[in-house]
Amino acid sequence: MDPSHHLVALVAPLRADVVSGAAVVARMACEVVRRAAARMEAETAAEVRDGLAEVGILMLDAQPAMAPLVALVRDVLDAVDAAADAQGAREAATRAADAFRAGLETRAQVVAARAAALLPPDGVVLTLSSSSTVRSTLLHGAHRRTGRVVVLESRPMQEGQLTAAALARTGVPVTVAVDAAAAWFASRCAVVLLGADSVGDLGVVNKIGSVAAAHAARRAGVPVVVATDETKILPPGFPQHLADDRPSEEVLRPPPGVRVWNRYFEAVALDDVTSLVTEISTMDPAAVERHREGIRIPDVVRAWARRRLEEHPDGAVP
Repeated sequence: MDPSHHLVALVAPLRADVVSGAAVVARMACEVVRRAAARMEAETAAEVRDGLAEVGILMLDAQPAMAPLVALVRDVLDAVDAAADAQGAREAATRAADAFRAGLETRAQVVAARAAALLPPDGVVLTLSSSSTVRSTLLHGAHRRTGRVVVLESRPMQEGQLTAAALARTGVPVTVAVDAAAAWFASRCAVVLLGADSVGDLGVVNKIGSVAAAHAARRAGVPVVVATDETKILPPGFPQHLADDRPSEEVLRPPPGVRVWNRYFEAVALDDVTSLVTEISTMDPAAVERHREGIRIPDVVRAWARRRLEEHPDGAVP
């Protein structure tokens, strides 16, 4: 089997996951790196690096909405650059993937604790979809007796129900609401809490429904808090994934002459965000932009970003 085909097969489960948030996808990607490093045919460190760069680009193409994959590929390629031979490169890549995965867990816990401190001791928290970081934040908040949580169902896959069930199992008072009620609840809650798959030129990319909730909250003077670790923040000039047409059958089996519009992601403008909470700091929109300017990216990943933007100059990459 051609090595490239083998790498495509390794990445296939990552491409197939259409429900999980960025943190879960990133953990899956770490396992892909481990397997690729162990299984690829390579006799030199340079060949291992080339193969890992190839699998990195395949992962980015498979899940272009998930910004942590950019940071993972950077860390793995940086680690392999210092290796003297193929075996050393394989081991370096594995260590880098393991460290990245461990860091995801640590960062998520810190973000959750920091974001939970911003939640009101009573009142309603509105959220949506199935962000593991948001879920951890709300579970942290439960220990501070945070009030009721409203979770939008997040059609068509209805992964908001997963968040609601997890909260209910720990005793958090939780309500599931239809997506169309986003603006109604946002104007009546104490805070809107969102996760992020990426933060970049277009704003905060998250599950569709986020814009309605954030915009309505801003109009009503309700704070919008985004809980995310810094691996999800992209430098300027990087694509963000929006124009992804998913299967019609997830919504309905359309009768003749009916077209179904089914996309998962949209971008919340940074101006609609009150605070972006990371493991390091709590940033307003201006601070987020300053942070983005300082992010370093490997040449091969930057070349991938340029190619995607050339193909789709509006930045909404299918």
